Parts: sequence; structure tokens; C-alpha cells
Amino acid sequence: MNGRRAADAGAPEGRTAVRGDLLSCYTAAVAVLAEARGLSHRAVLGGQVFLGVRRDGPRCEVVHQHTPLTGDGETFALPLVRRGAADSGEAGRAVVAAARRDGAVIVTGSTDRLPWLAGAAPAPHWFAVTHQDGRTAVEDVFTWSDDRGDFGPCRAPADAHALGPLAAAPPPPDPAHRSRERLALGGTGAGPAARLGLPYQWLELSAAGDPPGTDAAAPPAAADVLRRMLHRTAAPPDLGPGWLTGRAAVEALAELLAEAGRTPEVLAVQSDLWVAARGRALFRQVLADEAAALLGPAAAGLGDWLEERVLPLWSGVVRAVQYNALRIRRGHAPQQGMARELRRLGAFEDELRDRLRDVLAPVAPAGGRTTSGR
Repeated sequence: MNGRRAADAGAPEGRTAVRGDLLSCYTAAVAVLAEARGLSHRAVLGGQVFLGVRRDGPRCEVVHQHTPLTGDGETFALPLVRRGAADSGEAGRAVVAAARRDGAVIVTGSTDRLPWLAGAAPAPHWFAVTHQDGRTAVEDVFTWSDDRGDFGPCRAPADAHALGPLAAAPPPPDPAHRSRERLALGGTGAGPAARLGLPYQWLELSAAGDPPGTDAAAPPAAADVLRRMLHRTAAPPDLGPGWLTGRAAVEALAELLAEAGRTPEVLAVQSDLWVAARGRALFRQVLADEAAALLGPAAAGLGDWLEERVLPLWSGVVRAVQYNALRIRRGHAPQQGMARELRRLGAFEDELRDRLRDVLAPVAPAGGRTTSGR
């Protein structure tokens, strides 16, 4: 299967392009499905910045969404459910049927079973299969680079026969991979991201809905979704006992790096750190564009602050962790300093919330009359 690079393929007509360099493989697949249903992925994903961490000794669990990507029953809805099949033929036919019915489906595969990711380390990998204008295609927009090479994106036509084997979902042996996939859709309990006891698996909408683009399936307005996501980012919910958020969550990751920096546990933290960095870069884009149109120049100003003060630190931490992960794999001791830089970012997490609350709060101009800030 030979996929074209996303820059060459472009987004399907009528959809907002999904930048796979600003998302994880999980959220990139959800973003494509959301766009296929007419739901703005930039409002759903780009409007929320969040980090929840729960430590258990040298390991930790991380949640990157304050609002589950399946929806909250009020702001938006993507009622995903995990399906499975006993053989590849059944899986391929079911995946194509779901893509034709709903516009897109998410295949929950594995990097070592996907030809366009040859050479990547084995890990769970989600990608979208879309159906538009009578054509079914793999649409994997996610991109990343590591010491094994540059990977993604892939857009290529596919039929049921080709898609079935790609839905093979061997259980990952690494506890960090299992935890990351289980929490990929947000929320801390069992949900549709949890695996089934079948060899081939995918995620589809829970019931046959109206075809995408019809009036009956009209999605909520992007501005309404974005406004709600921004307010929840400014005042996120409590995840429950044992979970830390904001500055405390970042400091928990810093402590883990300081304590386990010379062990393979540092590799488990690496992916979550660059997912956090990518999420904040996407948030900065949304602030400069959609949020500025909704809330005025103060939103763009917050985006400028992020770009100047926060994003360079996140990029530096990610580069340092990637470098140290490579050193550990080669049998060398890691360089120190990652935990210190990550602690600096912890303060910015809480400051971001404070600054966002100021942007969202009504503005009282010199004349004394309160306005909406627009």
C-alpha cells in the first residue's frame, strides 16, 4: 500500500485539514472521524489543554483530555464503540461497512502490521478509514520522527481484502502502551478504548446514524463547542482520587524522570511528553485563529505568550527526553537536567489557566460598560 504524503494529498473536500504533526496517533484518527461527521476537530481537540497524572511507583498513567473524545452528551457526541472479529475477512468487511455508513471508522492496529510504517517500533497504532465519493481509503495523517526514521502520513485506496489484516491488534506487552491506549479517548474508567478478546479490532459509531452531511446528522456549531472547551480548560474537572492536574501533574512527571532517569521507565514518559507538547502547539494555533475570531485579540495575545514563553520549553524537554531515551537504549547513562526544565513548565500550566480565565472573563472598558470581550 503506497500512501501519498498529506501535504500532497490535501484534505478531502469540505473538511478541515488535520495536521498529524500536532496530534497523537489516537487523536489524529479521532480528528479524521470527527471531520467526516462534520464536527470540528480543532474545536474538540484544539480547544482543550489538559494533563492528568496518576503515579504508581516508577510507572504512571496520563490523561490528555478533560472532556472525553466520545463526547459529554451535551457539547458534542462521538459515541464510539469497540468492535472485533475472529478473522481478517470478517474484520475487513465490517470496517468497510462502517466507513460507508458513517463516513469514517478507526482501525486499532499495530505499527508492525502496517506496511507504511515499516521499521517503526511495535506499538498500538490507530488510523482512520474513510469513505467519500464512493471510494474507501486509509487516511492515516499522523506523523512522527525518532531514531528509527521518519514515519507517516499515508492516504491510499483500500478494499475489505486489504483492510482486514491491518486490523490485527496484538496485545502490547509494554504496560505503558496498554495504559496509554486505554486512556487515549480521555476519561479514567473503562471505555471504548479498552480492548476485546478478539484478534482484529476497530472503533465505530455505536449505532447506524444518518449519513454525514444530512440535516438530521447536523453537528453542533464549531464556535459553541470551542467556547465550552475553552471554559473547561480554564476550570478543568477533578479526575478523582490519586489524579493530579496542572502544575502538580507536571511536577509528578518531573519527579518520575528524576527518580527513574537511568532506567527504561524514562522511555514510557517520552511519548506522553511529546503528546503534551503537540497539544499545546495546536492550542496556540486555535487561539490565533478560531478563538481570536470568537473572543477578540486577547485570545491571539495568549497564543503569542504561549509561543514565546512556553512552547520552546516544551520542545526542549521533548528533545532532551528523546536524546536520553536513545542513550539508554545504547547502554549509556542519560544526561541530567530534564526534570529541572519540566518543573519550570509546571508553573506555566497554572499560569495558562489564569491567563485563559482572563481572556474568557467579561471586559470592562474605560466607560464602565461590561462587554463580552469581542
